[in-house]
Amino acid sequence: MADRPSNQPHSNVTIHYEADGTRVVSRTLKNDQGDVFIIEHRFPDTIVHHYQPSLEDEDVPLYSGQFHFSDREDRPFSGDVFFTWQPTPRISAKGSRTSTPQEIAEIFESGDSGNGIWRTVPGLSIPLTGAVIPKQPEDVSETSQPSGDLHVEEQVQTQVGAGESLTDVTFLVPNGWQALDASRVCDPDAPEIFWDGRTTATGDGWTVQFDLLPGLTHKKWSRLKKIGGYSFTHTGRLTRTDGASFSSTEAFSALERISLALSLAMGRRTACLLPVGYSNGLPKWTHWATAPIDPMKSSSDWLESTCSAKQIGDLIHCVLNFTRTKENLRAFRNALAYYIAANVDVDVHLKASLPISGLQLLTYYEFVTIGPYSPRQWGQAIPKARGTEWEVRNLIDKLGITIAVPRHFKHLAAVRDRMRRKGAKRDALGVVIKMRNVATHPTKQQSGDYAVYEWAEAGMLANYWLCLALLYTVGYKGDVAAVLQPRPRHPGELRGTPWEAKPAKRWRVGGKPERH
Repeated sequence: MADRPSNQPHSNVTIHYEADGTRVVSRTLKNDQGDVFIIEHRFPDTIVHHYQPSLEDEDVPLYSGQFHFSDREDRPFSGDVFFTWQPTPRISAKGSRTSTPQEIAEIFESGDSGNGIWRTVPGLSIPLTGAVIPKQPEDVSETSQPSGDLHVEEQVQTQVGAGESLTDVTFLVPNGWQALDASRVCDPDAPEIFWDGRTTATGDGWTVQFDLLPGLTHKKWSRLKKIGGYSFTHTGRLTRTDGASFSSTEAFSALERISLALSLAMGRRTACLLPVGYSNGLPKWTHWATAPIDPMKSSSDWLESTCSAKQIGDLIHCVLNFTRTKENLRAFRNALAYYIAANVDVDVHLKASLPISGLQLLTYYEFVTIGPYSPRQWGQAIPKARGTEWEVRNLIDKLGITIAVPRHFKHLAAVRDRMRRKGAKRDALGVVIKMRNVATHPTKQQSGDYAVYEWAEAGMLANYWLCLALLYTVGYKGDVAAVLQPRPRHPGELRGTPWEAKPAKRWRVGGKPERH
């Protein structure tokens, strides 16, 4: 468990409330010269989640006591349920029970479960008192293992309690972000302690807040990035903006879409985990499950820590509104998968290929799914000799993205110059598409023998285009970090999105784009 400040306020701290109910916290301090001064604030309490996490790779206890596995309903086990990071993030249930030799023999003789190559992750059933979720245990206990007992440790996922008429849901975010522009919050048990921690967003009728966990110093952030570690970094709260109640199913949908927005913000997979729903102030529902989480590292192509709270707030607003329809959600989720894969876990030779596939997907969405072309018209409009390059160029041009090879991309410029000597004059998009085609469709005449730095620069550029296209698709209009420059970026260095700086184009079937 993470250390928390004592709930006994300092003797030099006073609290009073203004006429409108606002809490005012005052702390009296004295310097070495005997001068007295007062620090006063009106910051809100930080979000307190039902499951208080520890920092950096430590298990989070969820339950201790008796439980049933869904596939072993005969007699209960006694043990613990906990969230663990290793070997992959998961919910584990570890328990034991006294069993006869015959029962143990029947387990080993049960044979194939009938699931073929797939194994169903079992659920859990735990007893509830007054339909309230049990309190978090102090720690994961060391279950005794007397001789002759049956001991089981299983990965599980389950919902506990009733998910109806919820007023708010709190949750945890792993491997989050640093936001120097976050608003301040304080510790509810020691309100004189405060920090810059809150990011807020609204969209599609939802309000979501994120609070940085206390104790995450710059040194700890640096260590997490250096080792590629795992840690919960933020607590969150989801409510309806109008104060109405909602169901766990509705919360699931919103949290999934918020998780996609956060993954785009950071360029790696994260999620809103261990949600707990409250009704009348009581924890009535929780969902014990996990999602793919990438190790902590810097991989965003556009987030800037000096204004990331605003950027993330704006992005979540856009994503929640954009993904209200299934077709929009599908297109965004699938294109985002290409971006995350190219950003996090792919060989350098595919870093140029995956983003182009993502750009193709978003091009089809922009010009066919919601655009002026029918599928037949789009197929007829694509020049056979150009194919993918023509498709993606339509989207790149509409976004106003500059597609000349950057001067400081010397390795990619070398590829361009080699192609030019063979008679093909290509801009950056043409070069990247050609490299992608060679990698995807190798022939004896075109072996795709490019140097690793040539692939790397092509991939960096292509994935940045995909990042911008994703932001454009959901309607983002804010600033982005000034990346891919010839020199290291200074803190706070931003640039506007190209579609905000350049007039949009109106497209028509069989014709050229027109300004409007």
